[in-house]
Amino acid sequence: MIMLSPLLHGAATAAAKGDSGGTALLSAPPPGGKGKDRNKNRKRHSQHERQNGTQTQHALRDLTQVLAPLQKAVTGTGALPYNWQAADGKAVTAGDLNAVRSVGDAPVGEEIAGPGERAPGDGRGGAPGDPRTDPADPADPPVVGAQPVPTPVPMRTTSPADFTLHWDDRNGPYAYDDLNERLRTDLRFSPPGYRYSTVSEVLAGSLPRGPFANRRCPMPVQDSGALVTPQGDRVRDVVDWFCLAPGDATGPWTPQGISGTWDSTAQGTAYDDTARAFVFSWHGPANDESRVTFLNEVGVGPFNHYQHVLLVNPFQSESGAVSFGPMRIHAGGVVWYHQYLLVADDNRQHPENNGILVFDLRDLFDLSLSAVSDIGTTGGPIGLRGGTYYTNGYRYILPLRGIWRPGITGVRCRSNSSPPCFGYLGLDRSTTPPSVLTGEWCDPREPTPTCRPAAGQAAPTGRVARYAMAPDAGVCDRGCLAYGADGSARATQAFTQPTPWTQGSVSWNGLYQFTMSNNRTATLGRRYEAVPGGQPTPHFAGRGVQDLYWHRSADPAQPPILWSLTEGEGVKNRILYGVDPWVR
Repeated sequence: MIMLSPLLHGAATAAAKGDSGGTALLSAPPPGGKGKDRNKNRKRHSQHERQNGTQTQHALRDLTQVLAPLQKAVTGTGALPYNWQAADGKAVTAGDLNAVRSVGDAPVGEEIAGPGERAPGDGRGGAPGDPRTDPADPADPPVVGAQPVPTPVPMRTTSPADFTLHWDDRNGPYAYDDLNERLRTDLRFSPPGYRYSTVSEVLAGSLPRGPFANRRCPMPVQDSGALVTPQGDRVRDVVDWFCLAPGDATGPWTPQGISGTWDSTAQGTAYDDTARAFVFSWHGPANDESRVTFLNEVGVGPFNHYQHVLLVNPFQSESGAVSFGPMRIHAGGVVWYHQYLLVADDNRQHPENNGILVFDLRDLFDLSLSAVSDIGTTGGPIGLRGGTYYTNGYRYILPLRGIWRPGITGVRCRSNSSPPCFGYLGLDRSTTPPSVLTGEWCDPREPTPTCRPAAGQAAPTGRVARYAMAPDAGVCDRGCLAYGADGSARATQAFTQPTPWTQGSVSWNGLYQFTMSNNRTATLGRRYEAVPGGQPTPHFAGRGVQDLYWHRSADPAQPPILWSLTEGEGVKNRILYGVDPWVR
């Protein structure tokens, strides 16, 4: 490993190409949108020289076969700081990361003047070397396939009454707790007494073969990657990112929600484990299947291993045995709190699951330990057939525990109406007790809009609602959503959102963050900072951006990093990435 480290560090350093400049205020939408008379970000006429990134990516991937056997021995469960691959082994602050140089490149925050363009700091506008100053500039050339970016509007208080939830822990006449316990018995696990697998054990199960995520791979920060455009726009203040393995970067599965162990507990580890990990949710084709993925924060060189877990719906079969089927949900958001995963669903193909679904990680089963399971067969039905349990190739399954449902069930949800849509989830640990946000994805386009304007709104944007969680201390049930004596969970606040097409939201000390994307590939998404009643502040976000997650630090004085993920296809377009939203 000593001989490999310099090579991997060099490749990782080359991957850290500059896209982490200052926070640029987005003051105009792309061509075709409204507000063309407002200031636009200055085009950067001279792009950073294209790196030989594809070859680097392939070389790193080829090294996986060498690294994988070593990774099992050296990988722990403690978290490493951002840019932990630095040669001196010291943590690099988020601010320092913005000045990391690529091989043969200029500092990340430095503007390079093209022909006929004035250099930053030449005395004709803007602070010296300050890329945040964006004078007015002619409109960029149209981007094929782009939808107009909506003009954000202030958040307005609205009634939270539609967001009252009721707990449902039964599948027909059978309680999910009983079904899961019977399933645990029917699967005939060995050794006897096996109850469930911890997240650390699940992550160890991905070794030595993988899959592996490539940390700070170069392609997302090159032209047309998830974080940049050929016109020079880019996501600012990016401190870290992951590319997925090629098999997961393409195909029928689409990532949606993101959370992690910094949501699970105050100390940033899994509830009953030492693991530090991300978790992100996916939906399959037509929302007919769903899964979650655990990604280890610790890696060897730039490689971090991860493991998929299939979400399943247990039921009693006609034979009387317990079986399971796929969870037919959109899985638009996920929050990991204590030992629970809360998953948002606004699935219009299967409206019976609209709400917040609850999965207990103490039901996470490793079917390689089952005497009656087949985890090698793919392409067939999921569940019990002929005395054997099939999972379509998945080693791990996580069965449902219950659903928090709105008052009206079984019909398609509609934003700004009843029942509300549960499109995403985001945890806020700056409140006491912690609280969770959920909101609506709203598409106003004719002829089949999914939302209408709320009362007093000129255009529809959907709503965001907040629920209190159970305190960290002590034991909680039902996913730890706080509920009253009547068993109902009631939203404590609700607001209209800044824009339609909202993909995720979190808040911290009263400041809300929203992501917006109405396409996967044509343009960068948007991130909006907002407070109720104030004009939102826009920033660029990844192309096809989705949900949000606060990755906190063991140092309480260090502000949290804001992570998201993108849903586009291809290694360069489907990534997890973190930004420092506090840079000013």
